[in-house]
Amino acid sequence: MALRLGGAFQTDYRYYLETERADNRFDIRRARLRFDGDLTRWVRYGLEYEFQGNETSNLVNAYAELGKVPLSLRMGQFKQPFSLEWQTRDKGLYFAERSFAYSLGAGRDNGMMLHGTVWDGRCTYALGAFNGDGPDGSTRGTESDDPEAAARLVRAPFTVGGPAWLQNLQFGGSGTYAGIDTANLSLSVKSPGMYGSSRSLYRQSHDTKFGVLQDVDGRWRLGLEGFWSCGPVALAGEAVHLRFTGLKPAGEPSQDAEFSAGYLSAMWALTGESFILSRGALQPLYPHRFFDPDAGTWGAFVLAARVDHFEGDEGWITPGAYVSVKRADTYTLACNWILFPMYRVVLDLSHTEMSDKIRV
Repeated sequence: MALRLGGAFQTDYRYYLETERADNRFDIRRARLRFDGDLTRWVRYGLEYEFQGNETSNLVNAYAELGKVPLSLRMGQFKQPFSLEWQTRDKGLYFAERSFAYSLGAGRDNGMMLHGTVWDGRCTYALGAFNGDGPDGSTRGTESDDPEAAARLVRAPFTVGGPAWLQNLQFGGSGTYAGIDTANLSLSVKSPGMYGSSRSLYRQSHDTKFGVLQDVDGRWRLGLEGFWSCGPVALAGEAVHLRFTGLKPAGEPSQDAEFSAGYLSAMWALTGESFILSRGALQPLYPHRFFDPDAGTWGAFVLAARVDHFEGDEGWITPGAYVSVKRADTYTLACNWILFPMYRVVLDLSHTEMSDKIRV
């Protein structure tokens, strides 16, 4: 039997260049405690709790898992299988906040999932069924009670036996579908500077410019992803499409609402470390030399750049409300100082251009 203790703590200082803003501040973005371990070679468990933040229920993860490579069954509350960025832990990312694609993707939910890797790690898969209404404690509607199906398939064809410069090439896709009702029709798209706050640049809910929605049919998500690295250089990109079908406003015909987002990013480890993929996710970077001024070593340094794009459905924007925009683009530069795997300092500058004004 084994027990491992972990967690995540992130504290920020945010400064907004716009002179009319009054929320420059220190903030605790995350404060999490995690327990995971093994009961036997065949049975594992995980439990993670959030002590801070307004974007998640206090219970983050709580699951038990039976099996081992190439097939495991997980049940409880955990991340749905969707998106490279979402499957990668926070300390495996090189920006202060996640991309637009995160806002459209699947989150954590209660359910069960079959997952594993086959062909010597060249294929990673996951297939699950979930409640479809988010973490434990979410309000479930009264009209639809169908589970949400979610799947992700990733190929890394050159991991074994391929040329060295292609061994960390990965591409894949993921998708979800759920029959939902109006109680679970909710979308809040944020730019990097809005995470941790109540602000957003697009909102979609049961209350629209046509009035209150009477019905909704389903929710589809589709994601495509790619990653490549060779030594200290890495490239990543994703595209996510979200579609709500059969939205029925009072006195109006049924309509769909469609949204898309994507990003391209590049990373460069100035100190020569390599970026590593494992089981379909990017792993935290391990410095060649840990921070130790007495020995004259300073850890690792990583430069990162990212371009994000978001497209909202113009047909559902309420004129004059100034709470949603049709398009947005964000350009981000980040410098990471990784003293050792569990500690880093990030300087992150993000600039977002929006097609319409929003109320601040």
